[in-house]
Amino acid sequence: MPLPWRKARNDKIFINYRRDDAGGFAGRLSDTLTAHFGDERVFRDVTGIDYGHDFERVIDQRVAESCAVVVLIGDKWATIANADGQRRLDDPADYVCREIQAALDSAVTVVPVLIGEASMPRRDELPERLAGLTRRNAMTITDERWDFDVARLAKVLAIDVPGSVAQQRLDLIRTTALLLLAAAAIFTIFAFCAAIARLAPAGDELRLAGFSPLVSAIPFIAVLLAGALALTAAPAIEEPRRKFAWGAAALAAAGTLAPFVYYTIENETLPTWSLIANFGAATIVITLVLVLLSLAGFRAK
Repeated sequence: MPLPWRKARNDKIFINYRRDDAGGFAGRLSDTLTAHFGDERVFRDVTGIDYGHDFERVIDQRVAESCAVVVLIGDKWATIANADGQRRLDDPADYVCREIQAALDSAVTVVPVLIGEASMPRRDELPERLAGLTRRNAMTITDERWDFDVARLAKVLAIDVPGSVAQQRLDLIRTTALLLLAAAAIFTIFAFCAAIARLAPAGDELRLAGFSPLVSAIPFIAVLLAGALALTAAPAIEEPRRKFAWGAAALAAAGTLAPFVYYTIENETLPTWSLIANFGAATIVITLVLVLLSLAGFRAK
């Protein structure tokens, strides 16, 4: 799993369409996918090419940067003709065909998306350079079920284009929580070893100089912060694994509350063994929270 700040180079979604056939749908789909994957990851020619730039060069570059090309197919897609009456699909210079061909000739995933009542073109309706399009499974998007259909498309695309906005947020939360727990674990191990090494007779009790209740509470503070992050992330995690995030948050809260209550009741001058037991308990809590966070998976719902 890549770190949230490490972006894949080929992570774009390229929307291929004809304006006379699916212009309105393309804009709406672009807006919806942008909300899911982020502004810089969805490309549509109208909004994706600045004035004065070489259209062909930008198109080739964007296809090369893509992990998925969505081909929007309306009911006129295969029959639209140019001013001379020639079918656009048969025009060697047609940009739409060029984009599809470039995607089919590369390792880019091509997803045909049928709009409304449109049907997938037959093999004999397509020029040879687009023949591979008929071997791709098509999806359908309708006005009536727009949210459901686009959500399903986003799920399919997420397999090849990981890192939705929600997933990036979950990855950041997970990384932060793991760093907090790792820091708490290192501190706890160090303090545990130091506590054992510094055992010294002090009257009838064994006491430890330099380790106050506040110092011994440091790992629990980190655990509590990690639990708060798990609590924040839980609603966005896929439902079957959400319970593990709730469990991590609950364990962090309970595991942190217990030593704070204990130290509030007890005198500040504590026996060494109580501190050793405290660090041992911190180790157990940290380990269990780590296990629960791992089981939670932090995959977006």
